[in-house]
Amino acid sequence: MKTTPLVILTTWLLGAIALSFHSCTSSPQTPKRPFRLIHNNDGSDALYNRWFHFRPLCKADIEAYVDMVANSQVTTYMMCSGSDFVYYRSQYGRPFGDDLNGTLDCGNDTATLRAWKTFYQNFKNLEAEGTDVIEASLLRAQEKGMEAFITYRMNDLHFADTSYHCPIHYSDFWLAHPEYWLGDSTQGWHSAGALNFAIEAVRQRKLDIITEQLQKYEMIDGFDMDFMRFPVYFKSGEGPQNAHLITDLVRKVRAKVDSVSQVRGKKILLSVRVPFTVEGCLMKGLDVQTWVNEGLVDFISIGAHWKGETAMPVAKFRHDLGNDQIPIYATIDDGGYTPREFFSAGMYRGMASHILAQGGDGIQLFNYYFGQYNSELNGKIKLEEGGQVCRVIEPSLLQEIGKMETLKGRNKIFCESDGVTDTYGILQVGSLPLAISNSRRSSAHLYIGDDVQETVPEETILFIRTDRPARFQLEVNGITIPEQDQRPDYPKLYDRCRGMLDDDQVYAFVLPNGALRQGDNTISFVSQQPLIFVVRRLEAALKYGDVTTHGYF
Repeated sequence: MKTTPLVILTTWLLGAIALSFHSCTSSPQTPKRPFRLIHNNDGSDALYNRWFHFRPLCKADIEAYVDMVANSQVTTYMMCSGSDFVYYRSQYGRPFGDDLNGTLDCGNDTATLRAWKTFYQNFKNLEAEGTDVIEASLLRAQEKGMEAFITYRMNDLHFADTSYHCPIHYSDFWLAHPEYWLGDSTQGWHSAGALNFAIEAVRQRKLDIITEQLQKYEMIDGFDMDFMRFPVYFKSGEGPQNAHLITDLVRKVRAKVDSVSQVRGKKILLSVRVPFTVEGCLMKGLDVQTWVNEGLVDFISIGAHWKGETAMPVAKFRHDLGNDQIPIYATIDDGGYTPREFFSAGMYRGMASHILAQGGDGIQLFNYYFGQYNSELNGKIKLEEGGQVCRVIEPSLLQEIGKMETLKGRNKIFCESDGVTDTYGILQVGSLPLAISNSRRSSAHLYIGDDVQETVPEETILFIRTDRPARFQLEVNGITIPEQDQRPDYPKLYDRCRGMLDDDQVYAFVLPNGALRQGDNTISFVSQQPLIFVVRRLEAALKYGDVTTHGYF
């Protein structure tokens, strides 16, 4: 949220009035909220043993998964427990991959059957060692000094596609109750097969599974309800009128958590992961304001679904929530502007700086996997053409992306949200896409988390992606950027041409020192051509030094 001079003056006056009445007491302080860097493991990567060449899984491998994120800035290890397919022996259904001794026939789909059999065989390998993926990973996380959380997917739609004709792919509960399916295909991938939370039996099943996990895993420090996997709970448009049903479920989970806490003599936390705007949450039937006001949750992580959000609106979320007590963390997913257009190291740093500078209390890394790094590249990185950019997810960033002090002076790329509606209709918050006409000045905004006056980059490069070739006058915070400051070779050098569509063009300008500032920056365009063009992306690379010493972009 932009602070205006009027707001500053009003705040100062209110503070002065308060001091005049309470001159003998200290003024209230913003509460100190706990920092967290959360590593979220979805479990299936571990069960398939992707990080270790797909070899037969053992307990030592699961511990190695944890060890690769230990001794870093990671404070909290979350292990997914599954959804209706769970990763342990449950009274509520088959474990993940169980084909009931070959009685679930997949016909000619041998590839699917082979993959699922691998999951289940690895499950049994751990079971023979007296453990499972949840217990082994969370005990190891605690040994390594991290908080241990179960994260539970509230409505996982990976297994809700009726086009598969392989019963091993579906949970028994889902197969047995097609009357519980939402039947609304308008919300996104597999949404027609989503379980309908307007039905009491669906909510009760979720509560039963959560209760089972709370009682089974005595080591846990917390339980996370992941509403982003997947954000489909009611028919389109019916989220607000049904939000009380989800709130009632959260109340019941809170009561279970508190009951188990009392029995064990320690506080167990309850957290949620939800869409990144308060209004977006309510649209999905998630009344986070009521949850917070009633003290039902201990912290919130906000996120997108799969396709990453490059400019998490943390400050807006806290402002709209109207609460400065509860910790708010923001998710960095493994997606990109488009699914699997993977973020680069510089983008991770830029997104982290953006989150922390906006008042985020930390970061949740979702699907931050080392399969390519560890299994395919044998502990090495791979650079893109030109040697400036690395898109391999690897462990070293865990030593720096959690805190502003360790991000200081590291090469970064800051990115405005591209304004594209995320999967499942979660609207993004930003000034793009921006149409530029010949008749007026048009402006977008780009947030910079770094204090670029304190630590001045060696070079600042602004990348602009348009939907067609364009001629324009560029201004940054009122400073005109000369056309001769363009660098035609930089878009390719910095790997900014991924995901190009049709006639897309990318322009790069080297900005003068002081053109950008910490916080919001106004990027203005005046078209010099009759045809309208659209600015689709805005990115700023801050180069503090050579990539070998200051980090790859």
